[in-house]
Amino acid sequence: MTKLTSVLLIAASGSVAHANGFLLNEFDAKATGRGDATAATDTDSSSIYYNVGGLAAGEGTQVQVGGSLITPIASFTDTAGTKIDSNTGSQFIPGIFGSTHVTDMIAVGIGFYTPFGLAVQWPSTAETAASASYIKLASYFITPSVGLNLGSFVPGLSVGGGFDIVPATIELKQTVFFGSDPPGTAHLGGTATGFGGRLGVMYRPQSLPRLSVGAMWRSTVHETFSGTGDFESSPEYRGMLPGNGNVTTSTVPLPQTVTGAVAYRPIDALELEGDVVWTNWSQFKTLTINVPTPDNTGTMAINQAENYNDTFSARIGGEYDLNWLGAAVRAGFIYDPTPIPSTTLSPQLPDIDRYDVTVGASKSIGQYTAALGLLWVLPNSNKTSSAMYQPDLKGTYDVQAFVATVTVSGKFGSLVH
Repeated sequence: MTKLTSVLLIAASGSVAHANGFLLNEFDAKATGRGDATAATDTDSSSIYYNVGGLAAGEGTQVQVGGSLITPIASFTDTAGTKIDSNTGSQFIPGIFGSTHVTDMIAVGIGFYTPFGLAVQWPSTAETAASASYIKLASYFITPSVGLNLGSFVPGLSVGGGFDIVPATIELKQTVFFGSDPPGTAHLGGTATGFGGRLGVMYRPQSLPRLSVGAMWRSTVHETFSGTGDFESSPEYRGMLPGNGNVTTSTVPLPQTVTGAVAYRPIDALELEGDVVWTNWSQFKTLTINVPTPDNTGTMAINQAENYNDTFSARIGGEYDLNWLGAAVRAGFIYDPTPIPSTTLSPQLPDIDRYDVTVGASKSIGQYTAALGLLWVLPNSNKTSSAMYQPDLKGTYDVQAFVATVTVSGKFGSLVH
């Protein structure tokens, strides 16, 4: 009973912490097209996400609306050679940003986006369903922000900060197998609200106007989920499952990140950028779950070691302006290693070291711009540890994904008179 409950509840809560499998960055098609390498140059309202230090470096009022369609493709092959294909459908994630200058020096803005989110689904009769037949996680970041253009003191310097309000939801379905007998089911749902912040800086030296550098820090957001669990099985096995009722978790961290970036324009029309992002996944070491006892007379606490690894990801991208057409084209590459150790790799989130290639383009008409960005997570594999029970289900995961991002934005005259 304890082992079953541990697997079940870790799926419900652990997915939040290892969402780097789908730690989503695709909220601006221009950023997607250049491999999300924008922390040294983004001065649009989307800088609230990519580097809030650029918020005040732009001009006037900006509004951006868009979203991404993400299509993951995954399969699992066990040690006997049996292959199981996931039946996860495409997911849509929104990105909405707005900003305006209230003085020549001060800009304010707000963003709404979902950087930690995933959906994974496996056939309910497959062995992978014993870990999770369905998971859906959504974290909704609402980020009011302020930026300062300090160019009158240090030419080319701007800074910014934001406050993150992060409601989150999660839903899990699992098949509970009892040998050759009819299986049972488990259905869990929970909510949480966490808070965090971010600080950023962007600098284009007056003596080197073709060079731009940027850095941003985003804090950890702590989420404590609470919700309900519903467990069903035939009467003879019901006592092997937790009771129906309230479920809570210990604090789950959405980890802090630090980004550093450098961009350079070798010619006026061409901009090249490289970003490095450190993500503090090692904060997620242990998870404690509180579930009802089978007789519903109390609760029992379950501890599970996770021991995630910090990661460094690298992004490189380029953008070429076709000024005579009012357009631009982009391309990029991303290396994004998984934080999940082979000892805890599971169907809850079949993750890989990701190598992404990107392309994109945009077209401006007057004050409006439409942009498209495409990203392909190249096919790759990840094999579980061979250590006993680490994890229980052993084999190889094969994963790739496709992302299409579309945004429409408008830039309007300054409100400062």
